[in-house]
Amino acid sequence: MADEQETQGTGGVERAKSILIIDDQESTRALMREAAEKMPFPCNVREAADGQAAVRLAREESPDLVLLDIVLPGSSTSGVLICNQLCREGAKVVIVSGQASKAIVQACLSSGAIDYVPKPFSVDSLREKMERWLAS
Repeated sequence: MADEQETQGTGGVERAKSILIIDDQESTRALMREAAEKMPFPCNVREAADGQAAVRLAREESPDLVLLDIVLPGSSTSGVLICNQLCREGAKVVIVSGQASKAIVQACLSSGAIDYVPKPFSVDSLREKMERWLAS
């Protein structure tokens, strides 16, 4: 990443974790960003509001974690297709949605998504989960 950070840990230099947030709602992206900023280690956060930008950023950045809203109104790319593509490319994808049907969530989990977080969510709860996902 262009703005990649490194920190000195007990074992030497540690690369900052990278997180890609994909959601069409700025307010939801802000909450996810807040959760990332509360992590006990440095994180570089990138954001996308639509599917095309999401796929482009994921390819450019190879994020450690992707938080994906699979309902992206106005996007010509389906959230399920984005999930499938990112999982095939090796990304850790977490579905974050308040409108997804059980069938859609299951399809994403079957394609490789590692978890599902329903909206609304608490920032602290999301931060705790993000820490676990990034540690594994």
